[in-house]
Amino acid sequence: MKTTDNDKLFFTDEQLKNMNPKHLNELLEIQKKYSESLEVKVKLYEEKLKHAEFMNVLLSEKLTLALRKSFGSSSEKYADGYEQVNLFNEAEENADSNAQEPLYEEVHPSSYKRKKQKGKKENDLSKFPVIRIEHKLSEEERYCLECNKILKVMTTETTRYLRFIPARFETVEEVVYVYGCSGCDVVKRAEKDPSLLKSSIATPSLVAGIMNAKYVNSVPLNRQEQEFKRYDLNLSTRTMSNWMIRCAQDYLHLVYDRMKKVLLQGKYTHCDESRIQVLGEPNQKAETKNWMWVYMTDELSGSPPMSIYQYERTRAGYHPKEFLKDYSGYLTTDAYSVYHGLSENIIVTGCMAHSRRRFEECITILKKDFTPEQIKSTIAHQAMIKIGQLYKIEEQLKGKSPEERYIERQKQSKPLLDAYFAWLHTMKTPDLDRKSKIGDAILYALNQEKYLRRYLEDGHISIDNNACERALRTFCIGRRNWLFSKSIDGAEASAIIYSITESAKLNGLRPYFYLEYLLDNMRKHQKDTNYSFIDELLPWSPAIPEYCKLEINT
Repeated sequence: MKTTDNDKLFFTDEQLKNMNPKHLNELLEIQKKYSESLEVKVKLYEEKLKHAEFMNVLLSEKLTLALRKSFGSSSEKYADGYEQVNLFNEAEENADSNAQEPLYEEVHPSSYKRKKQKGKKENDLSKFPVIRIEHKLSEEERYCLECNKILKVMTTETTRYLRFIPARFETVEEVVYVYGCSGCDVVKRAEKDPSLLKSSIATPSLVAGIMNAKYVNSVPLNRQEQEFKRYDLNLSTRTMSNWMIRCAQDYLHLVYDRMKKVLLQGKYTHCDESRIQVLGEPNQKAETKNWMWVYMTDELSGSPPMSIYQYERTRAGYHPKEFLKDYSGYLTTDAYSVYHGLSENIIVTGCMAHSRRRFEECITILKKDFTPEQIKSTIAHQAMIKIGQLYKIEEQLKGKSPEERYIERQKQSKPLLDAYFAWLHTMKTPDLDRKSKIGDAILYALNQEKYLRRYLEDGHISIDNNACERALRTFCIGRRNWLFSKSIDGAEASAIIYSITESAKLNGLRPYFYLEYLLDNMRKHQKDTNYSFIDELLPWSPAIPEYCKLEINT
């Protein structure tokens, strides 16, 4: 028996001839495993090479950008990740001359999907005011040129269009009559509802409109100020900011606190966080990043849908620990380490989407130089296929009860997940480059294995944290537009209002009408000390009026 320079054993022809069948089979099995490990190493090295090439291109692009920033023409500075919209060619880029014009029924569809009935269209459109414009023949034109008789109406042809009416303002003038007794000094005033804000022109409809623009449509207050001026209204950004803070502190925080209490009484919660810059934080540099945390009920849990935003100065672990101190149940998050230091009553579950995303990044790198067929043979693509099978099962289980979901996951998902992690474990070799993209993706999945498996334990748990990420998306879009918050009060007010508007959307409500409804009702309870009425104002309450509810699914 001889050895190579690498201390790998091999046998002479004579030794192989004299070897019994049992030992030959063992030797073949060893050779097979060794060959498989070499194939894995080759794939890892190939992807490592592509990653190195990608990093080279990336660094080159970064150098170009840095040179342009230093020596090129100056431009506005935005927050990280901000993509400026080109306002001058947006229409040209999105226009399609071949696209068909939408029908009236498509832009304002029926509330319910039913079989088309004769005369139903008119009923469906009746909620919009109709301006009727009739086109008739004049008296002279109504005479027949052939026989000189009067023409009679045979039928009518009706065509419908949709007209846009810009926002308009109305001055509400409340006159309180004061009565006095002619026989004594008795004076009596007629009653009126209290103002929304003392000594202010603000009304529930106006404040709700400003909140809806800023927190739902991501229009900063300074842009709203400019738009109001076009309607001959001088409403400053400072005034609107004060209204946001005062209404959040005086009214909306009561709904917020009640929603938070309901969330903490549940057993299935999600959590995520995103940065925010607050200029007014004491003893910190202006460029310091602060954080907005969001907690929400799991969409599979059966609990009332809601998102609770919480402003915090840092990303430290004691923030979720304090928020969740009275919570007991499952918490679905990403791999941020602070979540694993929470109370023993909290069971952390992982996010499969985060794991999948890392393999997807590997494929993005390879697309530049690999053909589709070559990509299919990569570890990253195979991982994506295996994870995709798990998501396909989740798609099929939509609408099932938690009990049915648990049974089917044990039957279908568990064997696939077992095989997936067994496959990943075969790649955790000393040759795995932990700094490469594929190495990072493999190790992330293996390190999170315990948490990624947790969704199999209970049919109320989602496979990922995507719902929480979607809840943060509106906030992130808004943050790109207004970049920072000027004060702690402003950041806390934003957390409250985002919680209200996002929870309204989760419950199928129109945020503007719901905000107006809240503010209009709560101003009437300014002197109340019993807040039991708050339960009827929560976004999932059956007492919410119909006009606040969406009729078109979004």
